[in-house]
Amino acid sequence: MKRPEIIRRYYKNLEDKGHGKYIGEEYWYKGEPYTGFVIFEYYDNGNVLLEQEHVNGQTMGWEIEYFSNGMIKEETLMYGATSVVFREYSEQGELITEGWVSQREYYNIVAKETGMESI
Repeated sequence: MKRPEIIRRYYKNLEDKGHGKYIGEEYWYKGEPYTGFVIFEYYDNGNVLLEQEHVNGQTMGWEIEYFSNGMIKEETLMYGATSVVFREYSEQGELITEGWVSQREYYNIVAKETGMESI
């Protein structure tokens, strides 16, 4: 699981505010903008299939699809609806491909907002 220290909540337990400031979806929890991962789908075995990181309600951080064994299948760093970098992995966790979609400066903006190390 990517960034296991970050809180996770199922999307049905959050308030969907529609499109946010950065075009991605905006989520709130208990009357406040939500910060953490939003889980959208689970496998039958209980493992997470798809989740997306949010900061202050806004789409910001990693969108991750997992294999049923819990290994990361694909991950995309998101700045709102903008993809910054994507990676695809094998079911054993080996990196298959990586590509930069946006300027690397966006990575550092997202890193600052999410508490990740900048590059």
